[in-house]
Amino acid sequence: MSRNNIKAICQLKKTGEIWNLFLLALAILIGVVLEFIFSSTGMEDDTPYGDLIAGILAYGYVIMNVFIKVFLQADEVPRGLCFGMTRKVLFGYSRIADFLEIAVFAIIVSLVSVSIATSTIFKIAIIVFGLIMWIEGIAGNGMLRYGKIVYWIYYICFLLIMIGGPRLIGEVTGASDVTALLVDMIINPFYNQLPVWIGMIAFAVAGLVVNWITFRKIPVNVSM
Repeated sequence: MSRNNIKAICQLKKTGEIWNLFLLALAILIGVVLEFIFSSTGMEDDTPYGDLIAGILAYGYVIMNVFIKVFLQADEVPRGLCFGMTRKVLFGYSRIADFLEIAVFAIIVSLVSVSIATSTIFKIAIIVFGLIMWIEGIAGNGMLRYGKIVYWIYYICFLLIMIGGPRLIGEVTGASDVTALLVDMIINPFYNQLPVWIGMIAFAVAGLVVNWITFRKIPVNVSM
């Protein structure tokens, strides 16, 4: 790995890591405040303190990547190309940085969590990485090619899926059972069989491939 490329990626990812540190500090702060409220008022709280922080971290990280980091990508890519990096180098180093970032978050969550199985945490980490790859490949790279209108289309579609998805699942015969099984495969340590892991890894790899296919079509002189 070139030292200059590593420095360039660190510079590009600096804003995103500031957001991550803010999220980590916010999760700890909220956890401490809630724990203080529960203990001082005598309210019963069945959720362990560590699980509370882990949940805030996981939920906040996904939301941040789904909405905020799509815009950050629009800034990182033109700057990276201006640094003299090729598309292949920029894409490779950026994806390594994304993977390491998610791995660090997964390790932190596994350390602070009390009752969540480590295998469950890393299953979720793989799915989150795959989800980010799909979002970057479709929305992020599309926004770089066609402008912010792509982001708004993505944003509206995402909200429609989040709002209408549960209702649609309830209306379609058998969809709720399939959804429950998929969720159970993720959160239940019983489903640690090789095919389950292969399926999750395949989802992430497919997103990575789609991301690269759309990324390589971004013009060198792209600007937002």
